[in-house]
Amino acid sequence: MSPTSPVRTRSAPLTARRTAYRPGLLVLTFAGEIDALTLPILERELGAAPPGTTIVDLTQVEFIGLAGARALAAAAERAGTEGRRFGVVANSRTLARLFRITGLAAVVPMFASLSDALRELLSAGVHDTAC
Repeated sequence: MSPTSPVRTRSAPLTARRTAYRPGLLVLTFAGEIDALTLPILERELGAAPPGTTIVDLTQVEFIGLAGARALAAAAERAGTEGRRFGVVANSRTLARLFRITGLAAVVPMFASLSDALRELLSAGVHDTAC
């Protein structure tokens, strides 16, 4: 019998970083994969978003499953109901396609960069063009 290597069940675990740029502005940066095993991490972080503006940065996410897309849609709807602003940064063609196919793009504002998201979401709430 020859030695075998362990089979990897996923390429990257999900990590989450919370950055409060100022009161009322939270950026959640995720890296890795959002699948059935890591979905609780995404849901926990989205559920703990404070009042104000929340931006979810998925630029370091390699994969997101349908359950992850649903969790983002639910968070966006919850934010809208509560009068908060919410957006997603995703610069991958794969994620953009998933968002279009699932209809998430119609529910969640999607941006190609963090600077775009900050500019659009903050100007929508502040009505001040000077930065």
